[in-house]
Amino acid sequence: MRVIILILCCMGVLSACTQQDVINSGVSSPYHDCNMMDYMRGDTYNWELTVQMIEHAGLTDLFEGKVDTMPVITFWGIPSYSIQRFIFDSHENEDLTKVYTKVSDIPKSLCREFLLKHVTKGKILKEDIAYKNKEFEINESGQDGGTWITCLAGNRFIAYREGSDYAGVPDAGEVNLRCWSPSWGKIPMSSPDIQPTNGVVHALNYSYRLGHI
Repeated sequence: MRVIILILCCMGVLSACTQQDVINSGVSSPYHDCNMMDYMRGDTYNWELTVQMIEHAGLTDLFEGKVDTMPVITFWGIPSYSIQRFIFDSHENEDLTKVYTKVSDIPKSLCREFLLKHVTKGKILKEDIAYKNKEFEINESGQDGGTWITCLAGNRFIAYREGSDYAGVPDAGEVNLRCWSPSWGKIPMSSPDIQPTNGVVHALNYSYRLGHI
């Protein structure tokens, strides 16, 4: 079983590419006529374990838009592969109380902490994010571009837009959304601007390691 899980995790990593990767939901439109929770329930390939973690943490109302003080949210979406890899990696722990075989084995408080590190109040679309200052790397002191994001758990990272070249023309190609954490470095992105009725999901890449945000 562990071999099968490892193969699945490796497939996710190998699927990464240098341009903005895409969560393949089979639907080209970014708009979904349902709340965020129902959108993820309808795409078990990408979000099955994410849904399980949300339910286990007692945060279903937040993702269904039923919290009065936070009817709209931005979710920096944790894919199922990242949770599966976290469970697999737990088998290397010497402390057997921290070895998990399924989502419900993970302490509810830890699931809640993980999830709130990926949720921002309000709806932040890619177009709301500032461009990176091309004169500096994103982690250099002179960098004055991008947009700092503060999540419900209090962690902060910087999101930024970055153009790509096309046919030798600078910035004529696709505009990508990228993220960088002061603690963990690059946060691998996949599909931005998935829009259910109560906010937006910016799906993280399958190679994302849970909590590294």
